[in-house]
Formats: sequence, structure tokens, C-alpha cells
Amino acid sequence: MSRAQPLSPEERRSQLLAAARRVFASRGYHKAGVSHIIREAGVARGTFYNYFESKRSVFTAVLGELTTELAGAVVPIDVTRSIAPQARRNVQNVVEAVMRPDVVRLLFAEAVGIDAEGDAAVRDFYTAAEERLARALATGRALGIVRTDRPRIVARCILGMVREPVFLANLSGEPLQPDDLVDEVAALLTGGVLNVSLG
Repeated sequence: MSRAQPLSPEERRSQLLAAARRVFASRGYHKAGVSHIIREAGVARGTFYNYFESKRSVFTAVLGELTTELAGAVVPIDVTRSIAPQARRNVQNVVEAVMRPDVVRLLFAEAVGIDAEGDAAVRDFYTAAEERLARALATGRALGIVRTDRPRIVARCILGMVREPVFLANLSGEPLQPDDLVDEVAALLTGGVLNVSLG
């Protein structure tokens, strides 16, 4: 019987991150320990500390991984093709990414209020998301497909339109269908809410 090939340092780090993500999502930050993570990963304690200084450092790395994943959900718009279906697909991608149970727990329930470093990691996540959206809106404005000249404010509004329904549904234990949220966010982005002018 042949022995399994040892993992490269990158593969081992990825294995530890995946195990930590599962543990934090199932147990929560405060009830999770390094012992749970190493048991989930099937590694020795020393192996864990070769890659991460502490539970806090691996949690920060997990949040960084989430930031990268969610940023990757938004695909640049190809202006040579119809804009509306591409924009809707981006909304769909973001909603699906944010509504994954591990993301909901880690970003909305666990990360805020752990400590100053945890709060900073969450701020970094939202800052990166806001900046990416603001850049996309500014580009859309330059192309004549977005009306706002205040992209940062609109970016925050869009983040709230996605985050709050997911957060509140999770908080109250109510089901939320991704397609319903996508429909409503898309409708708000393209047509607004009121049939009358407030101006």
C-alpha cells in the first residue's frame, strides 16, 4: 500500500483554513478552540502553530479568505454586451455568496464585537466591498449607465440592501429565498420603490 504524498505548505495552510472555517461556522468563535481545529484538520498541534500564531490569527485569515471569495463574485461588466443581464448576474452571485450558512455566521454573527482586531477585520471586509462597488459605479457613471455622482454612498446602500435582509432573516430564523432577494435588489437598483417623484 502506497503512502499518501505529503502536502505542500500552501496545501497544508489551505487545509487548516478550511478546517477552521468549518469549526468557526459550526461552533462560533468563542466556543471554538485550536484543539477543535486540529482535530477537524487531522493534524498535530505543532503543525497548526507552524502556520498560525493563535485562534485569532486563523480567524482573521478565514475572514480574509471570505473577502477574496466575495470580491470574486462580482464579474466586470462587458460594455459590448447587454448590461442589465450582467448586472443581475452579479447581484445573483453576491447574494448566493453572502447567503451561504458559513458566511452568514462568520460575517454577521461571529466577527463583530469579538475584540478590536476582529472588528478591524470586519471593517476591512466591508471597506474592500465598498471600494469595489464604488469603483464599479464610477465606471458605470463614466459610461453613462449609472446616474449617481456619489458612488460611495450608493455602494453602501447596495451593501445594505444585500446584507440586512440576510442578517435579519438569519436573526429571526425566517427562510429567505435567494431568488426573491435578487428580484427585489434588482428592482430597487433599476426602478426604485415609488411610482411618484419626491423631488
